[in-house]
Amino acid sequence: MAISISILKNILDFKCMHIESFEIAEVTMQKFKETYIQPTAVIHARPFKKKQCLCPVCHKKCIRNGYKQEKESYWRGPNLNGIPVYIFYQPQRILCPEHGALNEYIPWADGTSRFTPAFNNEIAWLTCQMSKSAICEFENINWRTVGNCLKAAHTRLEPDVKARIHDNVRRICVDETSSQKGHKYITVVYDMDKNKVIWLHKDHGLEVFKKFCEELTEAERKQIEIVAGDGASWIDSCTRDYFPNAVRCVDFFHVVQWANKALDEVRSSTVRKANREYNKMKNEYQLAEAEAAEAALAAEEAYKAATAKLLTMPRRGRRSKRHKELLEFVLAYTTMEHQNNNQQKNTVGRPKKEQFTPEHEEMLNKLHKKIKDLKNSKHALGHDPNKCTESQTEKLLLIENSFPDLYRSYQIKESLRLILHVKDYELAENELDKWIEENRSSEFAPIAKLAEKIERHRTNILNAVKYQANSAKSESTNTTIKFLIKLARGFKSIENMFALIYLKCSDIIIPLSNRPQPTQEYKQSQREMAMKRKQVRAMAL
Repeated sequence: MAISISILKNILDFKCMHIESFEIAEVTMQKFKETYIQPTAVIHARPFKKKQCLCPVCHKKCIRNGYKQEKESYWRGPNLNGIPVYIFYQPQRILCPEHGALNEYIPWADGTSRFTPAFNNEIAWLTCQMSKSAICEFENINWRTVGNCLKAAHTRLEPDVKARIHDNVRRICVDETSSQKGHKYITVVYDMDKNKVIWLHKDHGLEVFKKFCEELTEAERKQIEIVAGDGASWIDSCTRDYFPNAVRCVDFFHVVQWANKALDEVRSSTVRKANREYNKMKNEYQLAEAEAAEAALAAEEAYKAATAKLLTMPRRGRRSKRHKELLEFVLAYTTMEHQNNNQQKNTVGRPKKEQFTPEHEEMLNKLHKKIKDLKNSKHALGHDPNKCTESQTEKLLLIENSFPDLYRSYQIKESLRLILHVKDYELAENELDKWIEENRSSEFAPIAKLAEKIERHRTNILNAVKYQANSAKSESTNTTIKFLIKLARGFKSIENMFALIYLKCSDIIIPLSNRPQPTQEYKQSQREMAMKRKQVRAMAL
C-alpha cells in the first residue's frame, strides 16, 4: 500500500502531504439528459507537521484556534486518466499575532482557490489552445470555473503584473482593440523591445492612457524613447505631457489604412456615378423601346386598315397603284411579324418584365458586369499589386481601362505606400513633401483630405521612417487577443480575460506536471531565428 501511495503522489505531483487513505468512489451524475456513474478518486490527506498551523500570509508558525467547521473541505487535483481526484482535509483555525484569526495555510491549494496549482496550470494552458466549452467537457468543470482557474494560475505565476511596466521600458506601442460587441474596447500597451504586453485597461482614450503614464515614475518616463501608435490625438497629448525625451511615431499600417479608406470613398463615388450612367442608359433604352412599341401599334393599325381596304377593292382587272402599295405594305408587315415571332420562340427561360432589343440587352449587361466587378474590387485596390491574385489583377485592368479617375487615385495610394518603404530619411522626406504638394488640391475630395491629414502627421510619419518604429507587432498582438476572445467564446470577467492575455502575450512558461517544456531562453532564440528567416525572405523578394 505504501508503494502504491508513493506512486500516486509522484504521478499527481502531490507535495508536502501525507496520504492517509485512498479509495475509488462512484458518484451518480446527470449529463446529456442521461444518468452516469462517474468513478472518483477520493484522497484523505494532511499536511506535513512542519507545514501545519502556518499563517497563509506570512507563513509563520501559529497557535491553533479550533476548527472552522465539522466537515472536511476538499480540493480538486489533476485528473487521473479522466478520473477526477479530490483531496479531503479538515483545515484548522489559527491565531496569528500579526494577521489575526485565519484558516491555516494549505500547501496543496493554489491560494484561495479550491484547486491545486497543477490543475490550474493545466486549465490555463488549455485555455490558450482551445475553447472554454471543450475544456468544460474534457475536465468536467463549470464554464465559469475555467476563468477562475485561469486567474488563479496567473496570480501565482506573476504576483505583480505592474512589474512589467517598471522593467526598463524604452520603446512602447499604444493601441486599442475590441473586446466585446457594441464598441467596447481595451487599451493595450506593448513593449517593442521585449515583445510582450505590459499594460491593459478597460476602455480607451486620453483618461485611460493617462493612468498608464501616471503609474510610471519620473525617471521611467524620461527613459521612454519611442511612443508608436495610430494618429490619435490623445497619444500625442500624453507623449508631450509625460514623456519629454520620447519621439512620437505614426506607424505605416495606419497611414496605409487612411489611404485605403480615402481610395474606398473614391471607389464608392465611382460606383454611384456608374450606377447613374447605367440608369440613364436604361431609361433611354426604355424610352426607345416605348417609341418602338408605339410605332409597332401604329403599324398594326395601318395593317388592319390596309387589309380592310384591300377587301373592298375589286379583285379583277388591272391593279391600281394604290392597290399595289397596300399589297407591298401588307407583305412587308407579315414578313416582319414572322421574324419577330421566331425570335420570341428562340428565347430561353421566362419572359422578362422589361423587354429590350438584343443590342440594348448586351450593352446593359456589359455595363452591369463592370459595375459588379467595381463593387467587388475593394480588396484588389487595397492589396499589394505584386501579390495580387489573377482575379484581382483582372479587376485592376478593368479599372484602368474603364474608370480612369479611380485608377489615378489607386496610383496615388500606391505612390504613398512606396514612400513609406523608403529607408533613407532625406529621400523619404523629399518624396513625402512632393506627394503632399501634388495632392493637396486634388480634384478628388477624399484624396485632398488625405493629403491634409498626412501633412498634419508629417513629422510623426517621418519619425517612423527614421527610427523604423511601427506597431506591426502590436497589431499582430491585437489579432492574437481577438483570436483568444473568440476561441474562449467570450469572458464574463474582464480580469480573467486580462489574465489570459498576460499569459499568452508574454514569455511566461505555464508549468505542466510530468511534461518537458521549453525555457524562456529557448523560446526567445526561436523567435529571433524566425525573425531572421523573415528578413532573409524579404530581402530575396
